[in-house]
Amino acid sequence: MIEKMLHDNLRICFPNKRIFISRDHNFAFAAWEIGRLRGYIQPGASLIHIDSHLDYCDNPIDVSNIKEESQAVEIANQLDIAEFIIPAQKNGTLKGCFTISDDTVYVEQSKIYQRAYTYNHYEQVLREDWYKETEGTSLILDLDLDYFNKNYLDYNSNALLLPEEAIRTQLLNMKEKMWNWDMITVALSPEFCGGEKECNYLLNLFLDVFDLKLEEGALW
Repeated sequence: MIEKMLHDNLRICFPNKRIFISRDHNFAFAAWEIGRLRGYIQPGASLIHIDSHLDYCDNPIDVSNIKEESQAVEIANQLDIAEFIIPAQKNGTLKGCFTISDDTVYVEQSKIYQRAYTYNHYEQVLREDWYKETEGTSLILDLDLDYFNKNYLDYNSNALLLPEEAIRTQLLNMKEKMWNWDMITVALSPEFCGGEKECNYLLNLFLDVFDLKLEEGALW
């Protein structure tokens, strides 16, 4: 199943837990639109984006007036892997984006875009403020598995993964100690995880911590 996700772009979701997994991160845009259409989230949702990249790029295509799930997937197909957050803010599905990332790219912070540079930065400095600013909104966890690879220089090779215990601890914190999530999106991003083997390993850790089995998922 994982091999099909990596090579055939197979996307898996767990509707009962409102978790959507895709190979490439641009399909998070489609997942959020599907979540809105199904009533998982309300417009103006808050996004907690945990990633080794900021992914805060725009695309001029029309993303408004999405009324069908297939339409959302079709539009996501036209987006680049870094172009899924701003389009979702432009059409009102998202409002605030709260990013945890040590990416070296600079993006100016604003009322709708804020950033922590590490998980500890979020937890020790920004947590209470972010809680206040997201109050009353739907909450989405958006995780890219490449967050756990600390080699940013090599593409699709030479992974420098956090120790398993550290990865499990952070995943458990995301699951139980951050927010009560209305939905969760996960991107595999194998090339940025250091390769398919590393991506497979990280996905299995995620599935284990979140009590999921791929064979019990549904295609989306």
